[in-house]
Amino acid sequence: MSNNTLERAPLAFIGLAYLTGIILNHVVDLGPAIWFGLLLSGFLFSLIKPNQARSLIVMSLLCFLLGGMNHAYRTDITPNHLSQFEFSDEPDSIFAFVEQSEIKSNGSQKVRLIRVYLKHPEWEKYDGKLLLTIKNSPVDLKYGDLVRFASRINQPASPRNPGEFDYKTYLANHHIFATAYLESGMMLSVAQNENFSPHRIANIAKMKVEDLIDKSITGKPNAVLKALIVGMRGEVSDEVVQNFVDTGVIHVLAVSGLHVGYVTLVILLILGFMRIPRKAKMIITIGGLIFYALMVDLRPSVNRAVIMAVMLLIAQGWEKRVNVYNTIATAALIQTLCDPLQLFDMGFQLSFMAVLSIVYIYKRLEFFLPPKLKPANITNSFLRSVWQLFLVSVSAQLGTLPITVYYFQRIPLISMVANLFVVPLVGLIGGLGFGQVILGFIWQGFNLVYGEVQMLLIGLLLKIVELSARVPMAYLSVPTISLLGLYGGYLALLLLLNLDKQAIRKATALGLLIGLNVWTWSAIFVKPVLQITYLDVGQGDAIFVEFPNRKTLLIDTGDRTFRRDYGEFTVAPFLKRKGVRRLDYLELSHPHNDHIGGAPFLMRHFRIGEVWEPDVTARSQVYREIHMLADSLQIPVRRLYAGDCIHLAESLKIFILHPSKLFLANPPHGFNDYSNVIKISYRRTNFLFCGDAEKHSEDYLCLWRSFLQANVLKVPHHGSATSSSQPFIEMVAPDIAVVSVGKNNKFRHPSISTMARYESLGIIIHRTDLERALIIESNGRKYHIKRW
Repeated sequence: MSNNTLERAPLAFIGLAYLTGIILNHVVDLGPAIWFGLLLSGFLFSLIKPNQARSLIVMSLLCFLLGGMNHAYRTDITPNHLSQFEFSDEPDSIFAFVEQSEIKSNGSQKVRLIRVYLKHPEWEKYDGKLLLTIKNSPVDLKYGDLVRFASRINQPASPRNPGEFDYKTYLANHHIFATAYLESGMMLSVAQNENFSPHRIANIAKMKVEDLIDKSITGKPNAVLKALIVGMRGEVSDEVVQNFVDTGVIHVLAVSGLHVGYVTLVILLILGFMRIPRKAKMIITIGGLIFYALMVDLRPSVNRAVIMAVMLLIAQGWEKRVNVYNTIATAALIQTLCDPLQLFDMGFQLSFMAVLSIVYIYKRLEFFLPPKLKPANITNSFLRSVWQLFLVSVSAQLGTLPITVYYFQRIPLISMVANLFVVPLVGLIGGLGFGQVILGFIWQGFNLVYGEVQMLLIGLLLKIVELSARVPMAYLSVPTISLLGLYGGYLALLLLLNLDKQAIRKATALGLLIGLNVWTWSAIFVKPVLQITYLDVGQGDAIFVEFPNRKTLLIDTGDRTFRRDYGEFTVAPFLKRKGVRRLDYLELSHPHNDHIGGAPFLMRHFRIGEVWEPDVTARSQVYREIHMLADSLQIPVRRLYAGDCIHLAESLKIFILHPSKLFLANPPHGFNDYSNVIKISYRRTNFLFCGDAEKHSEDYLCLWRSFLQANVLKVPHHGSATSSSQPFIEMVAPDIAVVSVGKNNKFRHPSISTMARYESLGIIIHRTDLERALIIESNGRKYHIKRW
């Protein structure tokens, strides 16, 4: 690190130290008192040694401690905090103030509430924010409005399965610790705040802009233009959002630098007609930008753009030089000083990384290009502009790629080409949109004329995005990466972009050699394990088994109802996050929907080696669909009988224990007792899966005697009262009993008496409705529960 670099961009290194302090306290919460003590000690040391106090190292250390203390203070939980509230099924009386309100595409209104008071039993003020969802809200709530209502307070949901979106953490990073819901017609009392507030005025202005757009544009273009002008992305339909995501251009729907640039340009153009001193002009423009940031609810991406624009305006007005890295660092510092949790917001991360990438990676790409391909050497201005736009797109894509993979498990491939059309078109739509808003307030005729043009342009934009999303291999799905993988991705990118430096080449070569050695020796000494994941699919079963030889087995697929297909929304995303594209075996224990409902979706979207099922035919639509798909996709269907054995490897076998052909000779009354019961045996560890077998089947299973023993038992029939007889449990003698069951299910599973039988034998019970998914790993000698 050269002294020249330190002199030109000192804030970049100070800002990095500050952000590191935030991250450290996020990982290891030391508490505000310890951080304050360390910060005070560091400050006193800098006073004692005044020469050292001016050094960048001491300043960076102090900022590091400040970052840790700020994060610790802002995340400190007080006794009167919403996260400590005693959540119950009874409604509570609530009054609070509106901080932010947004209409969603389904017509509901999402309202973020602050200064929350709950009557429990007396009125008490609680720290933290509450997210209220109002179905078909009769009133548009504005910043500062006082609302009063009665509703059940809910704790935000944690992920139910490994790798799922952590909604609870997402809300906590926005200081939201409770949710509530109001149905249409439920009592909602609203008192408007008449006090002066710039934020409220900005909120009213935003609603005026929305009303103006509503009068000139309808349908999908209406929602898209609102997203582009005032950041109201909630009204954009899920289908449209998914097309933008699949194309890799979702960033254009976020209010950011492009929109701030338009606002700045419009204000400067208007002020240009007035004889105003330059400094006053800059101050007025800065005020306009801050007002616009309030209009779009101070979103991280627009905050970053506004702060950077303000610094550039100050530099221009007062004739100062600006270093772009100092500018970016200042924006990050100001935002995280106000709210350190913004650092963990995906929008914050993508916004800053995209800007850094355009600044840094663009120069590095340009350096590596052959002379003929350098933009400066392209004489045709149109081709030069297109080529520069492409390089900017590639730079932003590369810089945000590790974050995109971390959050979305995909690599957009079509986006670099799509951006060549989408970005200029969005720029044109945005420019016309701001013109439409300004002139539309003067005369409604302008609004209607602009609206007709915008309908055509936005329609073209949506068609381009839709067609791009349909292109084969528009994006590449990849497995989930860890935080270590995220940091490793950025380290690899930095090394690749600096291979022209001899020291970097040597370090990269050494790193590759070390990495190859670690990979080689780990393959020798780290033995593969048997991993079983009992997924939480509500009232149903879905169990994924990864064998040490890399083969895979899925036992049941969850339910498919008119509300939710667990195969599509739970099992398939889980498999994709693990990088699974093929299921060697799909075992459908019996033809009840809560066990086979998700199979059709999985059969359409994954390669299936073989389908296993019991010897019974059902008339349900799902069952017929499964067999039609198996026939059309040429997937072998194998019917299993007691006594069958599948040899996967030495000391790794699957035994079929039920039903036998003798048992089937006298057919049982219901499908439950047709359930395939299988036992996976890996050396000295055994796992038993019983489907929905009931007492009649258990009597036959007990004939296996000691062979029935297993370390882990998937409890039959969700722990119903008609299963898990005492002799059966004693014969299996499990250490752990896993109950796959839905919360508050209509069958009232599991039965209290059934659970009591397991508890009386000292068996550990794991319920998916209470404890979510469970992962168990075995090396053949012993097993353990893997925390996720």
